[in-house]
Amino acid sequence: MPVIDLANPPTPDQIETISRWLGGADYRLIRPLVARESFAVGERPEKLVTVAILDTETTGTDQQADKVIELGMVLVEIAPDTGQAYRVLQVFNQLEDPGMPIPPASTQIHHITDEMVAGKRIDDDEVARLLAPVALVVAHNAGFDRPFVEKRWPVFATKAWACSFQQVPWSDEGISSAKLEFLAYRCGFHFTGHRASIDCQALLEVLQADLPTSGTKAMQALLVNAREAEIRISALGSPFESKDVLRQRGYRWNPDKKVWAKAIRKAVFDEEIAWLSASVYGGRPFQLEQERLTAMNRFSERAGERQLVRYPQ
Repeated sequence: MPVIDLANPPTPDQIETISRWLGGADYRLIRPLVARESFAVGERPEKLVTVAILDTETTGTDQQADKVIELGMVLVEIAPDTGQAYRVLQVFNQLEDPGMPIPPASTQIHHITDEMVAGKRIDDDEVARLLAPVALVVAHNAGFDRPFVEKRWPVFATKAWACSFQQVPWSDEGISSAKLEFLAYRCGFHFTGHRASIDCQALLEVLQADLPTSGTKAMQALLVNAREAEIRISALGSPFESKDVLRQRGYRWNPDKKVWAKAIRKAVFDEEIAWLSASVYGGRPFQLEQERLTAMNRFSERAGERQLVRYPQ
């Protein structure tokens, strides 16, 4: 066992010695995040796409009233068939004055103060230039980030999006939390979070890890799910007494429309219709609002194609 003088920080050689020793014991070493410029060596495949890993910091959580105060992006080359990352093309991080005081509760999370953003504005032309070659935008909570950035930069509405929080099957892989900090620990590193580009670099590192059960790269699983279209069904006129079974099935209450809704993969759509008929509508005729979701409108406030459909058809 190595002997370390606790009065002085260990040298890099001593840290490496400790790491090798701990590797054979019942311990796990959590290293600090080191941002990489490349994730693979050797010959690069012909087909690569540019993916933007994105994160924002805002004045709050109200997508109508609050504003973006920091935008971070990491642009990286990804092999679409395997999810393997290659070169990091650019790291972008800028602050913006929201024209309103940043609430203390928000500053407590991201540590961005009014003084730090005073007089600053994110470069719109630079954002547009960076997004031009991007095939996919990835955020760890796209349902939060996408409405904010589409409102501020409409060019984001022209891009396909994916959510690494919702579209990687973390729980199926035996991972109990999908919070980014927890995923980082599972991948063997830690980082100082809640600043935009740092969170992007941490997310990219997590997405390059192999999932523990399937062995699939997390980025590959994300890409597969992002490509698949879904149908959000709203269970119109569902009986009040069915609310508990709907909730247990994964439906969520939409207070604006006063309806239970859920996004369904096409592969299990017929099975879901049969379940609704038997468990919610008691075999009676019923009507659903069906909205098509793809990577182009998923996680956005913009609606997809909608239609009313009566069952049985």
